[in-house]
This record gives sequence, structure tokens and C-alpha cells, in this order.
Amino acid sequence: MNDAWLYVVLLGAAAVVYAFLIPKASASKPSSGSDRVVKEVEQTLEQYMAEMEKENDDLVNLLVQIRQETGAKQLSLQEQLGEMRTRLSEMERTTGKHEAKIEQLSAIEAPLATMRIARDAFVQPAGEPAAIAPAPEPELEAEPEDSVRNRYPQLFELHDQGKSVDAIAKATGLQRGEIQLILRLAKREEA
Repeated sequence: MNDAWLYVVLLGAAAVVYAFLIPKASASKPSSGSDRVVKEVEQTLEQYMAEMEKENDDLVNLLVQIRQETGAKQLSLQEQLGEMRTRLSEMERTTGKHEAKIEQLSAIEAPLATMRIARDAFVQPAGEPAAIAPAPEPELEAEPEDSVRNRYPQLFELHDQGKSVDAIAKATGLQRGEIQLILRLAKREEA
């Protein structure tokens, strides 16, 4: 059994020695043609590497430029968003003021109407006995032709479908605050 291992080791050592001797024999032979080919290949590879480095530098510069432009556009969009938010808050404040004024005027108009009815009931022409006029029966008013619902049918159709104010704004092209105001006015009209 030991003899088999001895033969394997000797055979491996012979292969290693033979492998070292072969390259030395071929390297010692002069080959001017192959040296020239090697130099040409090296020059070609160097040119290729120089072109690759140049293209890489161009790509890096292009990416830096794109990043700067994107950053500038993003800043611009953020500024516009800030301005729009400011305008929206101003419009909401203005809308709130207008709604408060409408409520005040509505609150004043209701007592005036009842006072007119009472005055008309008790004021009689001269010579006629005073009689209490029957209270006017409430009439079911048909929706006036100039109602908010008739002016914005698409808006109310989307609202009746359960769409959000933002979705309605995108579909109709109206501002969010404007849509909210129209919906509130329609609720008052219906009441």
C-alpha cells in the first residue's frame, strides 16, 4: 500500500519539474514578431481604456448636471406649492368671512319677512273690520331655474356619486375652495 503512494508522489514531482522546464525553453527562443503583436495589442488596449475613462467622465458630468437640474426644479416646485398653500388658506379665510356675512344677512332677512307678514295681516284699508288673516300655507317651491344645482350639474353628479372634493376638482377644473362653497350654497338652497 505504501508503494502506491510513493509512485503517486514521484509521478507528481516529475510533472512539476517538467512543467517548469517547458516554459523556460520556449521563453529563451527569440520571437520578434510576437513582441510586435504584443506591443500593438497593448497600445490598442491602452487606447480603449483611455476612451472608456473619457466616456465615464462624460457620464459622471452628465449625471451631476441632471442632479443639479432636478434639484433646481424640485426647489421651484416646492416654492410654488408653498405659494399655492398660502393662496388656498387666504381663499378659505375669505370664504369663511363671506359665509358669515351671508348667515348674518339671512338671519336679518327672516325676521323682516315675518314682520312684513304680520304688518300686512293687521293693516286693513279704512272702513273694513279688522280680521286676522289666515297664516299663509307653506308652498312647496319648485327648484328655481337659476339654482346652483342647475349651474353646476357635473359637479353635483360627481358629488352624488360620492366623489371627494379633490376628485371633483380634478374632473371639473374648479378650485377646491370654490367647490366647497358651491356645495354649501346648494345645502342652504335646499334648506
